[in-house]
Amino acid sequence: MLSSIFGKLYYDLTLNELKMMNSIDLYPNLTYNSLLYLDLIAYHPNCTVSSIAELLHVSKSAVTIKVSELIKQGFVEKKQSERDKRVYYLSVKPEIQGHYDIYNQIIKQAGEKMKDTYTTEEISLFCNMLSSFNKYCFPEKS
Repeated sequence: MLSSIFGKLYYDLTLNELKMMNSIDLYPNLTYNSLLYLDLIAYHPNCTVSSIAELLHVSKSAVTIKVSELIKQGFVEKKQSERDKRVYYLSVKPEIQGHYDIYNQIIKQAGEKMKDTYTTEEISLFCNMLSSFNKYCFPEKS
């Protein structure tokens, strides 16, 4: 039961995000792979090609190719570190970040509706359960 619910939630969230991004004229035919990279860059502070390669366990050259594609498409920008001129930080462009903010607002609204439906204790228990689930799925992050 739990695995099917989490599987459906993941599927629905991913599909909804991809549909939302593809429904905006700025993102024609955005692929799931591109969306994954955009998510990593949008939600990973001080994101670099090296950090993405490490997170995904892929080569830096593969990440460089994908990031270059996203830069060329106008989704991502890179900025040279002021402390170490060899390092370039990646970020989604501000107009792209605005669309992430809209998507995050949808998630926030769903959370607010849950607050109207469930007690504080039930929500706390749910949060603890999600945290535990995350630790069970990804023990290396604990």
